[in-house]
Amino acid sequence: MNIRKITNTRKRGQEEIVGFVLIMVLVAVVFLVFLGITIKKGAIETRDSKDVYQFLESSMEYTTDCAVRFVPDYSRMGELIEECYDNKKCLDGRNSCKVFNDTMNKAIRDSWNVGDESSVKGFKFAAAYSSSSDEEKIMAFEEGECNSKIKGATYLIPSFPGTIEINFQICQD
Repeated sequence: MNIRKITNTRKRGQEEIVGFVLIMVLVAVVFLVFLGITIKKGAIETRDSKDVYQFLESSMEYTTDCAVRFVPDYSRMGELIEECYDNKKCLDGRNSCKVFNDTMNKAIRDSWNVGDESSVKGFKFAAAYSSSSDEEKIMAFEEGECNSKIKGATYLIPSFPGTIEINFQICQD
């Protein structure tokens, strides 16, 4: 055999291996970029917000038009959620849960500009009673979609022997 022929065959084999390695590296880079984009899209970023907490704190002090004991002893929102948990009615016959729900929805809409044209795309509200033995959902409602960024807060109301936990989240784009 000719030495020149053997050398050319080795060079072609080395070139093919280098080409194969380059293609594999390129495929791996494309895969990693695709994987990074997919993971970033699916991740929901949640963070605590002082603004949301202060909204909850002040809204729980808001006086409603529902009196459970006597007029003019109108219940604050923090009291009304407890009365809702206890299935109490307002003196005028309205359900305390419905009054709380309507008043809270109005407060949210008046305070946060929720909509497609706004930076706030939606919200989630949940209230639950928890004690050392169990947790019971009082109410929950939401509007819009939560895609990527969520800022929220939890507000606690002591309610012997447990606690009412109110969780409110704002969904942003």
